[in-house]
Amino acid sequence: MSVFEKIKRILDEQNIEYRLTEHEPVRTSEEAARIRGVDLRTGAKAMVLKANDNYFLFVMPGNKRIDWKKAKQLLGVKEVRFATEDEAERITGVKMGSVPPFGNVLGLITYFDRSLLDNEYINFNPGSTTHSIHMKSKDLAKLVDPIFYD
Repeated sequence: MSVFEKIKRILDEQNIEYRLTEHEPVRTSEEAARIRGVDLRTGAKAMVLKANDNYFLFVMPGNKRIDWKKAKQLLGVKEVRFATEDEAERITGVKMGSVPPFGNVLGLITYFDRSLLDNEYINFNPGSTTHSIHMKSKDLAKLVDPIFYD
């Protein structure tokens, strides 16, 4: 079962209200926001980071950039970097640009920027560059059970 199918199954089994849309392929948060017709900050940007020999998922609003100092502090490491495209695709099983904010589905410890909850609704690619999900941010947080940071 694909990551996309797993996420849809979780949402359906948990009776989570969501809207699934299909669109042209996107790779960046900016492209996705434009196609969705939403504010960039409502996007849940999910990025795979590598520290030592471990991978982690960091999720933040689409209008934010990774705070490397904060990432190092949270992970308790001196060095951290983005996973390469090959690493990220191997670890997640999905193409870059479609990494979903569901670290629990991907087998990754997941960190959420607390400001994701500033928006009532959130938008993300569910393991597909041609699909988007729109749902309540609090429902996403409940399903993923991430580590929050400020």
